[in-house]
Amino acid sequence: MDYKKVLESNDYDFLRNDPLLKDNILFLTVAGSHAYGTNVESSDLDIRGVVLERETDTLGLTDFEQYIDAKTDTVIYTLKKFLKLVKECNPNIIEMLYSKPEHYLYISPVGKILLDNRDLFLTKRAAYSFGGYANAQLNRLENAIARDTLTEHDKIEHINRSVENAAKSFETKYKLPDNAIKTYVGSWHNGSPEEILVDFKLEHYPLARLRSMIEEMTNVVRNYDETVGQRNKKKDDQHLNKHMMHLIRLYFMCNEILEFKTVHTYRENEHNLLMNIRNGKYRNSEGYVTDEFYDLLNELKTKCDKLKKETTLPDVVDTNRYNELVLKLYREARK
Repeated sequence: MDYKKVLESNDYDFLRNDPLLKDNILFLTVAGSHAYGTNVESSDLDIRGVVLERETDTLGLTDFEQYIDAKTDTVIYTLKKFLKLVKECNPNIIEMLYSKPEHYLYISPVGKILLDNRDLFLTKRAAYSFGGYANAQLNRLENAIARDTLTEHDKIEHINRSVENAAKSFETKYKLPDNAIKTYVGSWHNGSPEEILVDFKLEHYPLARLRSMIEEMTNVVRNYDETVGQRNKKKDDQHLNKHMMHLIRLYFMCNEILEFKTVHTYRENEHNLLMNIRNGKYRNSEGYVTDEFYDLLNELKTKCDKLKKETTLPDVVDTNRYNELVLKLYREARK
């Protein structure tokens, strides 16, 4: 596909005409399956980019953070938001900095400065950010399997494990004391159906934080119920295969960062493996995920755990270098 020619079509006129974008774009790149090399004939073209926001946005007087064009699957982040996300080693952001050269559709001089300093943002946070995204894919995979194979009781137990996993992050995120939240499966009173129950052991605690925690836990249940309620067997199988593929891809990328201090968004070396997963070759005749897939997953997870301990990457982005880069980017962009 001639990506640059596609951008010349009328569908992408907003890139040239919208005053928020127009002459302020720093770079544009291909994203999604085309960027990974896992696209099929029906794959949409995703475009991602970075734009210099208005000075009022930088100062917080206005709140333009990103531009989304749903029709073309285009998302363009402001430089301010991009820098915040890339500092946390956000996978969707990091991969924008490591596209194949031919996948960059436009690079301004300031955009080149940003791309030239991309290695600054590779830190040990990758183990947790990429791992977190991988866990989300694994959760979707487990939900799909649970939906089709488990008894009603086991389904509730499965959902509760997902709720428990969400709650594990609360001790740090919401500054909870140990064992403040406990979830389990049971009947609320004699004769009532089994459901997920929760115990809270809190005193003198902000209501707003408690409400946020409850919303996060109930969203896990809601997402599962919505998935079940909107079943489409053929689409479900396709989505399951994609979840499996992205789960493996994320571990490959995470391990590459931790071991080699770089990453390739286009997964040339694993292309055949990833496409085999996407095409269902790691599902048996009954549709279940094969042991071979889980063996591969466990191998990659074990390697990731080992590399977390061995990597010589810095814990976080170097503050001095980061600040110098940010100042340079804005000085050059505002000239």
